[in-house]
Amino acid sequence: MRLRGTAGRARAVTAAVLAACVVALSGAPALGAAPATPLPAAGPAAAAPVVPAAPSTDDLPVSVAITAVAPQVLRPGDDLTVTATLRNDGDEVVESPRASVRVYRYRMSTREQVAAWADAGDASPIGDVAATTELDAPLEPGASATVQVTVPAADIGLLRTDDAWGPRGLTLDVGDGRTRVGLDRSYLIWNSATDLPTAQVGVLSAVVGPATDPSLDDEGADGTADGAAPTPTPTPTGGEGATGSGDDGAGTDDRLAALTAAGGRLSKLLQATGEHPFVSWAVDPALVDSAATGSRADQAWLSALTGAAADREVLRLPWADPDLAAVAHAGAADGTADLLALARGVTSQAGADLWADADPVLWTADDVPDLVTAARAAQSDPGTPLVVGPDAMPAEDSEQPGSPTTVGTTAGSVTALVPDPTLSELLSDPATSQPGVTAATAAQRVLAETAVLARSDDARSTYVLATTPRDWQPSAAVTQAQLAALGSAPWVETTTVAEMLTAHAAGRADGDGAERAALPASQRSDAELTPAWVNALAAQWRSASEFAAVVPDPAALLTGLDADLVAPLAVAWRADPDGRAAAINDAIAESQRRQSGLEVVLNEQFTVISSSAQISVAVRSRLDQPARVRVELRPQKACLDTARSPVTEVAPNADTTVTMTLRASANCDVTVDVSLVSETGRQLATPQEFSARVAPTIESVGGVVVGVLLALALAFGIWRTVRRGQTARRGARVVRDADGTAGGDPEPSPAARPGDAPPSRQDHP
Repeated sequence: MRLRGTAGRARAVTAAVLAACVVALSGAPALGAAPATPLPAAGPAAAAPVVPAAPSTDDLPVSVAITAVAPQVLRPGDDLTVTATLRNDGDEVVESPRASVRVYRYRMSTREQVAAWADAGDASPIGDVAATTELDAPLEPGASATVQVTVPAADIGLLRTDDAWGPRGLTLDVGDGRTRVGLDRSYLIWNSATDLPTAQVGVLSAVVGPATDPSLDDEGADGTADGAAPTPTPTPTGGEGATGSGDDGAGTDDRLAALTAAGGRLSKLLQATGEHPFVSWAVDPALVDSAATGSRADQAWLSALTGAAADREVLRLPWADPDLAAVAHAGAADGTADLLALARGVTSQAGADLWADADPVLWTADDVPDLVTAARAAQSDPGTPLVVGPDAMPAEDSEQPGSPTTVGTTAGSVTALVPDPTLSELLSDPATSQPGVTAATAAQRVLAETAVLARSDDARSTYVLATTPRDWQPSAAVTQAQLAALGSAPWVETTTVAEMLTAHAAGRADGDGAERAALPASQRSDAELTPAWVNALAAQWRSASEFAAVVPDPAALLTGLDADLVAPLAVAWRADPDGRAAAINDAIAESQRRQSGLEVVLNEQFTVISSSAQISVAVRSRLDQPARVRVELRPQKACLDTARSPVTEVAPNADTTVTMTLRASANCDVTVDVSLVSETGRQLATPQEFSARVAPTIESVGGVVVGVLLALALAFGIWRTVRRGQTARRGARVVRDADGTAGGDPEPSPAARPGDAPPSRQDHP
């Protein structure tokens, strides 16, 4: 390939664009510079093998990567040294390579100008030559070389006034004769002020692991018997190769081990941020417990994390980092089964030093959450800040909005922490802002951005937060250089989330007072868990709580179940719906197991040969606490009455006999359902049934009927007699005696015979 000359065309375009930039960019061309005592600055970023920041093109076949800028913050009197790596990606020899450092001497006063410099093409202004170094040998195709160019302090050419400080453009230009063959851009940070304003900048990283599902075997895995309340052993599961058996014990998780091993995501996060205590961590307690019970590598990582957390702000995410949107979209919060509040209440079994002063924080799964999610956060966890994505609630016509902002919802207000989009992207994915970025150019970009923030009129009231995503895969060299530059910049005052919230509450963190856009009213991601499954998990907690109410210590019976039911809500499950489905099934199965341990033991058949009879029902308990229960009998025919026992205390791990009375009213064969219920009527076991043959005897049933009939007959006879009275044929007749008194009928005379004439009447003298 032949090298095409571009110098003339570049100079023509440069002149035109430069004229426009002189008007757009604040500041003025620098005059001479005089020696001054240099200010100690952070050392140059460590060089590391990287993808070149300025890839080769057809016009520029040599890729150039600036690997060091020293000092990072240049004071009057300092020499500037720029180190770069060159690689000839063309197919022709660069016969006379030379490297020139160019300084664009117009101060950048807006963040848009800072971004425009990084995005500028080969034909855009690149500044004036400040120093040039010739390479000793030609650059063959495919060959690489390292070049170092030093600009004497006298040739910097920037003003020394207090107002002249700030970022300028810096380029390393590679030429061959009169032809430019390579170029890379960075920033020169000039500090000529004796008293600098400061910008408040915080950094927050999410420290979360793989999706966690507490793995509990039916018997033996947790050392408890079936029906007892086990202590949860969080073991992330789901996905291919989810669990394995390590060399230091069973139950270790291959995915977690991969994350904590050298080169793993969690290992790189700790390596990148561990030495910078101003970086706050939002930690998932489930990850800490998993690491504490994991492999030796997991435990070593946790030990290093705990040590690095000693002097930094640690915030506590809800257990297993639940998906707030999924919970919110499942409906209104239930006071007895609010899964978000439940997750907040799960206590970590490990890492006590981490949680000593940890404040709670919520972190949305979606970059732009909706108002439904914000309202649920305000309702379930009032007072806890909500971290949203960098693209949420953009500020109109503002480069300095305050990060904390108040969001009004139907459930009250919630304080949202809105990350700065640019700083967050520079930390999370610096190559997006500048392809092939190096540690040196990344550090200079962070310094340039924060210098512009500090120069703003509202710097004192501007609190800027940069966040990194849950799946952050940092480049340790690049991130360390960025954070080291941020921590050493004299115009940056690093701050914590707690300090931001305090300033916001006091009205000191409003930035330039810009209005932020509102959150969308309602929107749902296809990746989040469906409302039906969320409600099913909540229902399991509600049901288990009702079951546990029968024992004196319900909390002991429910220990660990809250973690089981919250774990399937983890944000990490969004990437593994099949694993999430398995985790839901496991959680529901575990909940149902916790609601077992009580049952009724019955004979298959009873015979009742009288109107009432007593039967004995055995209640078997496998719980380790006494339980207060009732036994209810519900016959399926009316010949037998329903019966309920008084509240009975069932002994733990034993059979308790409950005596009940059956009352029959007719002969029949009947099936009787037997239920075990709580004092409130909650079903405690699967209903059983037995068959009863009911045959009441005549003494019990017939005797009563006959007695009633006889009594009715007697009453009827008395009534009839009284009703009809005496007649000539009934009752006594009255006759006179010889003395004239009334008497009874005389006996007939023996001499009287039938047919004799009646005696004649004789007159008395």
